[in-house]
Amino acid sequence: MSEYTSVYLREKAAALLSFRDNPTAEELEGKSEEEIQAFYQEVQTYNDTVGETFGCELFYLTTTPSRRLKVLPWSPDPKPLTKDLLEEIIDFYNEEISSYESIISDRKEDIERYEARIVRANADLYDKIEEDIFDCKRSIEECQEELEELKFYCSEFRFLQGILNNNSNSERFELIYTKC
Repeated sequence: MSEYTSVYLREKAAALLSFRDNPTAEELEGKSEEEIQAFYQEVQTYNDTVGETFGCELFYLTTTPSRRLKVLPWSPDPKPLTKDLLEEIIDFYNEEISSYESIISDRKEDIERYEARIVRANADLYDKIEEDIFDCKRSIEECQEELEELKFYCSEFRFLQGILNNNSNSERFELIYTKC
């Protein structure tokens, strides 16, 4: 199942609507076909307007980044994105960034060791060491790509944190998120 997280900036004073479920079988029992269609149409029309009450969409996380961010509990209804929750999210990203930076550092040290070994290696070991160096370089490239993505998302959440930390903004606006 796909899971996307969207973050919105909205005015606190504006009404915040939640999605309605379609009528249950009990509610439809004894109704004519036109009445049933009218029920479904009413729910659909209402649900089409719900998204407009969320406010301005600032950004969204696609499936994989959204799933990795387990700090935000799943809910199709909008939930407030508080300062404490933002701190947890930024801490999550800082830990992930630190982890990838450590892996890159370890791989660079491995390359240095392999390059020192290759000078003393005989012909039989040369190919194996060359392959290990190649694997380390590929691992560094993959980690750097992931690191760039993590830094991007961390900066997005820091931007949101800046919005909430500004007192004039926090009096009038709030951040909400949805997961679907």
